[in-house]
Amino acid sequence: MNDPFFALTGPQTIPAGATHLLVCLHGFGADGNDLLSLASPLQAAMAPQGISLGVACPHAPQPTPFGQGRQWFRDLGWRFNDRDGLALVLPAFNAYIQGLQAAHGIAPAQTVLLGFSQGAMTLLGLLPQLQPQPAGVVALCGALTMPPSLSNPVKPPVLLVHGTEDDVLPADASVQAAQWLEQQGYPTTLRLLPNLGHGIDAATLAELVVWLQELWATGQPA
Repeated sequence: MNDPFFALTGPQTIPAGATHLLVCLHGFGADGNDLLSLASPLQAAMAPQGISLGVACPHAPQPTPFGQGRQWFRDLGWRFNDRDGLALVLPAFNAYIQGLQAAHGIAPAQTVLLGFSQGAMTLLGLLPQLQPQPAGVVALCGALTMPPSLSNPVKPPVLLVHGTEDDVLPADASVQAAQWLEQQGYPTTLRLLPNLGHGIDAATLAELVVWLQELWATGQPA
């Protein structure tokens, strides 16, 4: 991934005439297909609100060093603080979002970005530099391993959801991320879910649905 002009691609399900967009970033060692299963239940949940939801799940730009799945940036001994790799992703990710919005006529105010695990680390690390800024950001089982050094006057709401039984990335990581985000002025919602490990369950989806419905109905989540 030394080429700064690479383009992101991946599976998507975007109905004709979609009104809203959810872009999902997968975790370390997976690929875009990993989160595409979120599309059907979320589309069904949003439909009664008059929302036709498109879901896009790009593949991370490089394979992991273990030969399984892909990564957004290098793990560097499981510290996940590869600032050079994160910076390299930024222009490609911004271009990917802008391309989807232009192709389907969906405004930034109707666009939410979601990341799981390393995907969440990516979004939180790039948050002030996302152009245009999304309506909101969702971090599932994530962490803020590279706090941004830049700021942005636009502060989209952030939802953090983490299982208390996560033995891959402890829930304290989301607690610490929420504290940092609040200090920076981001409207932040933290949900810690019992009996959930490093994954996404029905309770996670329920939290996400309520948050999205409130966000797109009022501009601010509950």
